[in-house]
Formats: sequence, structure tokens, C-alpha cells
Amino acid sequence: MDYYEKGEERFGFISSKIYSIGSSKAMKSFYSFIASDIKKYRPKRILDVGAGPGDLAILISKLKNIELYCVDPSYSMKRIAEKKFTRNRIKNVRYELGSSRNIPFNEKFDVIVTTISFHHWKEKERSIRYILNRLNKKGIFVIYEFCYDKLNAIQKISIGKHSLSIKEAESYKFKGYKKNKEIINKIIKLSFAKQS
Repeated sequence: MDYYEKGEERFGFISSKIYSIGSSKAMKSFYSFIASDIKKYRPKRILDVGAGPGDLAILISKLKNIELYCVDPSYSMKRIAEKKFTRNRIKNVRYELGSSRNIPFNEKFDVIVTTISFHHWKEKERSIRYILNRLNKKGIFVIYEFCYDKLNAIQKISIGKHSLSIKEAESYKFKGYKKNKEIINKIIKLSFAKQS
């Protein structure tokens, strides 16, 4: 089954390897921040959408008493992540092929997170609606992306298409969910929590 939509960037064997090498080094402190940020929600069950080579999952897996699930549309990314999990002796992670439109787990989640992946999604609003339906009663969906408005001119050229603008972030609204937007350095954090 192909989990990519037409027009989405695909990660094959070579591009996944290159991404994994680059992100493991360049994004280490960023992933540490996210793992720490997620911890404050005290989740028991977490889903990482667009989990890629598993660097964030490795950090999250160290949280106590959690079930961690990961999905990514790339078979190559999944294989890289599984090798990392084996090397790090991590056993509390379930990683399957899937996407923001196709989550192959029946569980509902306390936290669903996506990191530097949202910009790849072809139908963002449809994907968000689908994901919100996978949250527990007090669940939260959190998106972390580079903030386009905070990038300098060179960064806008190099990673601008891999970012989210404040204007776009403000355009997403879903009935029954409280939206929160934060800018942390050059990162935009957009979250949707179920309203009681």
C-alpha cells in the first residue's frame, strides 16, 4: 500500500539515510526540547505521526509508564528507526507504516505529536480532522514546525518550504477544540486540545 498522496515528498532508501544522518546531529537539542515539552502533559499513550528515523521516539521512550506508537509512510524510515531501537535496546515502541490520513492502530491517544512533518501533508485540514478523532477525551494534538516568519532570508530560501507561517497556523480552527499557538525561538508550536 502507498501511504503517500500525489505531490507529497517521498523518502526512499537514499533520501531517508541522508535525512537520518543530518537530523540525528542537527536536531538533537530540538528533539530533547520536544520530549521535555510532551512530558508536561503526563501522557500514558503517545502517537508520533511522521516519526521518520525515530530520533524523537528514542527520547520519548525514556518517559516512565508510557505506550509509544509511531507511523510514517516511508518503509526506509521505518527500517532505520527499527535498527536504532534495537541498538538502543528500546522495546516499548510500536512503529508501523501509515500517515496523517491512515493510522493503523485502534487505540486512542493522550498526545499525538508531529515534528517537522506537517509541511509535507497534502491535505492538512483533512488530516488534522482525522487525527483529532484519534484523541482521548482529554487528548491533545501538537504540531512543531519551523516558523516561516522567524526565519532569516537565507533560511527562508533553504528551509522556507519546510515551515509553517503564523498566518497559516491561525487559519486552522476546529469546533470543540481549543487551539494554542506559541513561538519558541524559530519554532512554531500549534496545539489542539479537546474542550470539556
